[in-house]
Amino acid sequence: MSYNVGYRAVYSLNIHLVLVTKYRRKVINQAMLTRLQEIFENTCTKLRSKVTEFNGESDHVHLVISYPPDVEGA
Repeated sequence: MSYNVGYRAVYSLNIHLVLVTKYRRKVINQAMLTRLQEIFENTCTKLRSKVTEFNGESDHVHLVISYPPDVEGA
């Protein structure tokens, strides 16, 4: 396990986020997964976070996001 070092803290904060389509309909294709990954990585960069894992199938997407303790929800 790796830890991040901040100004006053040593931390390892991660979120496992699963996003599911309505009624688990199989509507996500490979092009959509690639674009979703770009969007999530750009958004996390703006929030000083990092997508450490990303994968998905036709009806859901898995994300593991690492973030510092001083980041607040928008």
